[in-house]
Amino acid sequence: MQNHLGIDHPLVAVRDMDKVAADYERLGFYINPRHHHPWGTDNHLLMFPDNFIELISVYDASLLDMQNDRGFAFGRFIDNSIRRREGIAMVALHSEDARADHALMEERGVANDGIVDFRRVAHRPDGSEEEAVVSLVMLINEQTPAVSHFFCHQHKPHLVWVDEWMQHPNGANGITRVSYVANNPFDLYMRFAGIYGERAISEHEWGLEIQTDRGCFEVLSPVYVHKRFHGVQLDLASGDLPTGVAIRVSTKDIAAARHILENNAIEHVITRDGGLRVGPEYAGNTVIEIYPHA
Repeated sequence: MQNHLGIDHPLVAVRDMDKVAADYERLGFYINPRHHHPWGTDNHLLMFPDNFIELISVYDASLLDMQNDRGFAFGRFIDNSIRRREGIAMVALHSEDARADHALMEERGVANDGIVDFRRVAHRPDGSEEEAVVSLVMLINEQTPAVSHFFCHQHKPHLVWVDEWMQHPNGANGITRVSYVANNPFDLYMRFAGIYGERAISEHEWGLEIQTDRGCFEVLSPVYVHKRFHGVQLDLASGDLPTGVAIRVSTKDIAAARHILENNAIEHVITRDGGLRVGPEYAGNTVIEIYPHA
C-alpha cells in the first residue's frame, strides 16, 4: 500500500535566482511568475499535474527571522541552506489536511516545529491576483538539516495548479524520484519510518528506497552515488552529507526533451535505461534526470 504525504515539491535553494531560472528554461521547463513569501524568500515554480519543483532564493534578508509560534524561521532556514550548499534544501510532502497530518506525526512521536500558516499574493496567467492560503507542518531534522521535510497544504490549489503553467516544452509531467546521498543511508531509516511507516521502506545493498503515493525517495551510499549518476560531476564534500542530489522527472515526449538539450548545447548523458541525465552545473547544483513517462 502506498503512503500519502508523497513528494509535493523539492526546494532547490540558490543564490542567483535569475540565472538558475534561465538555466531551467534552457532545459525545457516552463517557469511561472515569481512569487514572494512574507519571510524574505521568493520563488519560481515548475508545475506538473501532481507535484512541482520550487526554485527558491532570498530577496529581503531583513525578513528572514520571522518565526512561527514554535520559533521556527523558514526564511532563515533557506538562507542557511544556501550558505551551506546550493541545491535541494528540503522537500515538501503533499497534504490535504495539515492539522490532521500534524496530529499523526505527534501520535507517531515524529519531532516537528509546528504549523506555519501564511498567505501570499498569487499571480494568475491573465495578470490578475488572488491571495493564496497555505498551511505547512515543519519536520526539520536538526542533526541533518538537508534531510528536512514539511507538509504542504494548499487551501486554494487552483492558484498553484494552473494548466498554462504545466505546458513544458520538454514534455515534463511529474516528479518520480528524489535522491539523497548519506555516509550511512541506514541512519535515516527511522526518519522515513516515522513519516511513512516501515512497510514503505525497502533496504538494498546501495541504501534505502521509500515508496509514496507521489514518487519515491532513495538514499544512496557515497560509493554507489557516483555509479548511479555516472557521466556527471558530483561535488560532494564529506561535510555536506547527507544531502539531496537529484530530481527525476517523467516526460510524455523524450525525443522533444533530448532535442531541447541538444539545441541548447546542454551536455547530457543518455542512460542505459532510456533516460537523460543533466549535471548539477545546469540546474542549481542539482542533477536532473528526464525519463519517459511509464
